Amino acid sequence: MSEDGPLITQAMVCPGQGEKLVLQDITLPPMKPTMVECDIIYNGLCHTDIHMRDNDWGISNYPVVLGHEGVARVRRVGSGCSHLKVGDMVGITWARNSCLSCDACLAGR
Repeated sequence: MSEDGPLITQAMVCPGQGEKLVLQDITLPPMKPTMVECDIIYNGLCHTDIHMRDNDWGISNYPVVLGHEGVARVRRVGSGCSHLKVGDMVGITWARNSCLSCDACLAGR
């Protein structure tokens, strides 16, 4: 896959409010130069995911892929990513698009 092509993969998807998760093919958006592609090794669900499944906060957009806490191995690195390499182990969190240069990022927050 090139950086600008989509990736088709499988995920556990919640098709609607309060519904059970189902395994299905999904198409991820094209990879950007600052992104990495990962193989998920472990994934966790927490109560935040239950809130999203049930639309408790009124912000869920179905279908939704739940699970935002995980461990993965980097499979591919975008051309603009210089701090990770193929094979690195990474943590997957709810936060994304961190600048990695402000005081909070440099302090690990």
